Amino acid sequence: QISDPEACDQMYESLVRIHTNFYKNKYPRLKDTTFTGVTLEDCRMILATDILKQMEDMKKGTWKRLREKFSAKKPEEDSK
Repeated sequence: QISDPEACDQMYESLVRIHTNFYKNKYPRLKDTTFTGVTLEDCRMILATDILKQMEDMKKGTWKRLREKFSAKKPEEDSK
């Protein structure tokens, strides 16, 4: 048995409002952004594989980047 049926009904109604997006419909957002201010398109761009590769390159240390840059053959050297 439920000791306080009135409190139980209030909690149930609250859960129903959350489930049915009552507050989302009551207070619509002006812009479709996240709490950080990033839009959906920005999130998709960030999650793209090319961007992930660029971010991995940014995480590399300066010396490692320089070593990779100078260890690769330059096309000008091949033509001479």
